[in-house]
Amino acid sequence: MIKGDLDINDIKSTLNKDGFAIVARVLDRGLIEELIEAVDRIESTANSSASGVLTRDGGVYGARDLLARDPIFRELAHRPEIRRLVEPILGDDAFVVRGLLFDKTPELNWNLPWHQDLTIAVRARCDLPGFGPWTLKEGVPHAHAPSELLRRMLTIRLHLDDCGAGSGPMRVLPGSHAFGRLSPGETAAWIARQGDRSRLCVVPAGGAVLMRPLLLHGSIAATETGRRRTIHLEFAAERLPGGLEWRETCISAPIGNGEE
Repeated sequence: MIKGDLDINDIKSTLNKDGFAIVARVLDRGLIEELIEAVDRIESTANSSASGVLTRDGGVYGARDLLARDPIFRELAHRPEIRRLVEPILGDDAFVVRGLLFDKTPELNWNLPWHQDLTIAVRARCDLPGFGPWTLKEGVPHAHAPSELLRRMLTIRLHLDDCGAGSGPMRVLPGSHAFGRLSPGETAAWIARQGDRSRLCVVPAGGAVLMRPLLLHGSIAATETGRRRTIHLEFAAERLPGGLEWRETCISAPIGNGEE
């Protein structure tokens, strides 16, 4: 369901029930244009060998470590437009832990199978119960996190372009977030049982999708011309246990407060 004027209680109720909510108006036109300029700067200087750059068929379609690439993305995570969505759900102490960019174009087009967002990025590997398996992505340790932690996280996907049914939107299975980490067999069974209930996340430019990481989601290939630029921000409200540290908390503080 798309929410127009902000009703945070309605958004929270939808998020708890379905695992996602679409908010139509989050970013104004001026901020969208500033963010597009920043995306263009990243993509114009990137190449297929650059660290953290996402490539397909020889072209750049996105980037990891978004918070470190341009100050505007760090500032975005602390803007009132974003905090008024995050804080009522995670609390005033919530902080951004990862930023990604996706740019789907007619030349760089793809679909993505059903999955859950299970991994978190950390500064260094530390083997703890419930964390793993471990992988390295561009030298950054990533681990599958416990369901209890993922349940308490929030993702906000901000759209810089109109994303209609032909733009290769994200698709979701409402309610699937409530079942924890699903094995491949459990995922297949869920899709077979509930696949006809899938929803396309159609979002206008400046709108956002709020979602829980455990929500089963994927995307379909675009069938229309145009771009689908999406800024993906993940938030948490707690430190990690046993010496683990979030990868990007060291760079996620607002500009100008003396922290790095």
